[in-house]
Amino acid sequence: MSEHPTVVFGLDGAGFELIEPWIDAGELPNIARAVDTGMSGDLQSVLPPVTSPNWKAYSTGKNPGKIGIYWWENIDTEQERVYYPTERKHLNTEFWEIIGESDSTGVVGVPTTYPPKSINGFLISGAPDGEDTGYASPSDLECYLDEEFDYRVLKRNRLTDDTESAAAEIHELIDLRFSVAKRLIDRYDLEFLQVTSFYLNSLHHYLWEHEYTLQAWKIIDQHLEYFLDGDWNLVLMSDHGSNMIRTVFHINTWLEQQGYLETDTEVADTLHRLGVNTDRLLRIAGAFGAQRLAKRLAPQWLLNYIPNESGGMERSGKEGTVDWERTDVIASGQGPVYLTLNSASPRYERLRTELIEKLTELSDDHGNPVASEVYRGEEVYEGEYLNDAPDIVIDQSPGVHIPGNIGRHEVFTDPEGDGWRGENKRTGLFVASGPSFGRGHIEGLSILDLAPTLLHLHDCSIPKDMDGSVRGDVFASGADPVEREVSYRSGTANYVEKERIRRIARRADF
Repeated sequence: MSEHPTVVFGLDGAGFELIEPWIDAGELPNIARAVDTGMSGDLQSVLPPVTSPNWKAYSTGKNPGKIGIYWWENIDTEQERVYYPTERKHLNTEFWEIIGESDSTGVVGVPTTYPPKSINGFLISGAPDGEDTGYASPSDLECYLDEEFDYRVLKRNRLTDDTESAAAEIHELIDLRFSVAKRLIDRYDLEFLQVTSFYLNSLHHYLWEHEYTLQAWKIIDQHLEYFLDGDWNLVLMSDHGSNMIRTVFHINTWLEQQGYLETDTEVADTLHRLGVNTDRLLRIAGAFGAQRLAKRLAPQWLLNYIPNESGGMERSGKEGTVDWERTDVIASGQGPVYLTLNSASPRYERLRTELIEKLTELSDDHGNPVASEVYRGEEVYEGEYLNDAPDIVIDQSPGVHIPGNIGRHEVFTDPEGDGWRGENKRTGLFVASGPSFGRGHIEGLSILDLAPTLLHLHDCSIPKDMDGSVRGDVFASGADPVEREVSYRSGTANYVEKERIRRIARRADF
């Protein structure tokens, strides 16, 4: 048990790049207060810097190679399918389950937690993969939330259809998450609380620094005051950061033009010319309040032939357009690239090297590079699901958005015509303030470090298969986590890092 309870504000897509001007202008006084009184710095996500798999990496302390989830889709070139391995979401223990062995814990709104696990306390699943039923554990909590708060997991309005209404709904949902969490603190006598706002990043994507985005941040800032004024250890963290898009790189179009990918998009092209697309159909369904139902009931074969508003085929819709026999390479969005060749083939490494060299050198029409780095999959991931990993992983350059759809005719397009204004980037945000934390700046922090660090804060032993490390430099000199030994769960003797953590904490604290 920690000397003080902990609350974590999970802020999807948050980064200092966007909010620092608002902090400096006095718009976010409580976030400024947390930074001034605590430890802060950049937080590096795992690649690709996407909601899924990064919330799983955060909650388990493991890289995607141990989780088996690499984006919002995995591409299985052997089985010629594009899919999301839903069953893997719950295979690994999440750190709040370990805290829950001795303390009551509450989790609200974290993506990739649906359906909710049973924990010591409560868990309320989050968007975008959650549902508006079956979202809470224990199940009687759901009845309470429905009756007292008219609780919703998912938003109903789309920012591309009615920006004002959709933004207002997002503001309401963000406020709802925190209001519910604060109501449940005493009910469950919480020692650990996680509250995550997923739809914050939708505002980043579509509106960037718009007034509607600032208003969402002000709502978060207002809720922060309650915890800053209490006896809480407070953490702000994000699954990844965001930056403004300057160019859109349609990687599968590039792969097709380079001769690596063969597709048949004749049906999709015809439907697009006729004005039939998923965006329009969802708008029609939304007008009748049946958008989610339409998504659930539409047969997959039909979805495989309907393009989006820009004429591209997305996610599982890509599966039916690929000529798998004649394709060597196919990509997901925002980084992962898959070769269809068996890794034992003599061509495999030659082709992979060729692609890495081309992608490393590739720039848009204005000379801006597409990639900061291009990695082999095994340089980024390790674990039991390494065979499912992408063969190549692109770390996007700042300002570059890489959609994963198929069917676009241009390799590079202007962001104004593609909907998004902000794209994910690897550098996110970390702030820690409260009795156990020091003051100053922290560097080199990985999202994988948070689970073991929070476990140690709560005097819990750390599974040895976690990839992160306890970051003793976030703690105040003389605080209980510094004085205690770090222990690990294994069949062997515990590893003691007490003196090392003491030294680090003394250097960081001032």
